[in-house]
Formats: sequence, C-alpha cells, structure tokens
Amino acid sequence: MTAEVSYRLSARMEKILHISKEYRIAFTRIFGVAFLFLLLFSGYSWEPALYTHLAVDIVAFILILICTFGRLWALAYISGHKTKDLITDGPYSLVRNPLYLFSLIGAVGIGLVSKNIVVFTLILMLFLIYYPFVIRAEEEHLLEVHGKAFEKYKSKTPMFFPDFKGFQEQQYYSINARLFRRAFFSVTWFPLIYMILLVIERLHVSGLVPVLFTVP
Repeated sequence: MTAEVSYRLSARMEKILHISKEYRIAFTRIFGVAFLFLLLFSGYSWEPALYTHLAVDIVAFILILICTFGRLWALAYISGHKTKDLITDGPYSLVRNPLYLFSLIGAVGIGLVSKNIVVFTLILMLFLIYYPFVIRAEEEHLLEVHGKAFEKYKSKTPMFFPDFKGFQEQQYYSINARLFRRAFFSVTWFPLIYMILLVIERLHVSGLVPVLFTVP
C-alpha cells in the first residue's frame, strides 16, 4: 500500500514537472504582457517623491544585482551537469534551490521598482503559489535518480533559506561552455526589465505615455 501511494505521488509530481516545463514559457509570456500593460498605463501606488523613488530604485537595483550574479553562479554549477549529476557544491551547498532563491530576490526588486502594489503582490503570489509545486516535482525526480545520495543532501541542506555554515566548493570545476553561454543570456532579463521600468517611469513623468488608471 505504501509503495503504491509513493508511486502515485511520484507520478503526480512527474506530471506537474512536465506541465510546468511545457507551459512555463507561454505562461511567463502571458504574464509578462499583462504586467507590461498594467505598468505602461497605470499610475503609482503612492504619491511620487524624489527621495522615496530614488531610495526604492537603489534598493531594487541592489536586489537585481544579487539576482543576476547569483543566478549566473548557480547556472555555472549546473551547466552540463543538471539532473544527471547531483550538484552539492558552491551555491548548492548553501541551499537546494539557489536559482529559485535568486529569482525571487530579483522578482522582489522588479516589484519594488514598479512602485505598484498590485504588480508587487502578483509577483509574490506567482512565486509562493506556483514554484513550490515545481520545486517539489523536481526534488521527487532527483530522489528517483539519485536515491540515498539525494536524501543525505536533502537532510543537511535547506530548501530555500541558505545555511552559510555548510558552504563548500572545489578549486576546479568543469562546465559546458555552450550551455552556460545560453544561460548567460537568459539572466539578462532581470536587468533589462529593470531598465524598461525606469524608461516607463520617465515616459509617465514627461507625459509621453498617459496614465489611464491608478491602482491601490
């Protein structure tokens, strides 16, 4: 009975993982278009003030930097090794899901620079509702592939909040340069979105793009 339940759980997780991979890009594009429309024609959630906006932009910029370099660091470790090898060094010695952690940090930065509470809330909801299912499905797959090695890794490495005491790294590490190059360009989306939002802000201030509605 236990084996049957375990099998059903794994099958369900595999299905979730398959669906998330198949539709993630389409879902992201739909969300991105809605996100852009909302920001392009809506006002801010609070009255504009130079120092307040500047402080928010600086904090958001720092978060975007952490996200960008953190994702590059994590991607370097899985380029050519993803799934087939169990990665436990570098950022993966701190936390089991560094890519999602750094993406969340970047998403918070994007939410802040949008200065729009609705957008900020939608971004957080996307991560808190959608990604736990993806993480669970991926970890089910890693458990199936790596067995006890993954169980041991899971027992000593937190899922999402880094444990810096467990940090370890090798002096030399081989990566797939072609895969890393592709991953490098995917990381540029975060700073690009940040710059687009700043341009939209200037367009609103100059009156070139009208504010059609405001949000709480």
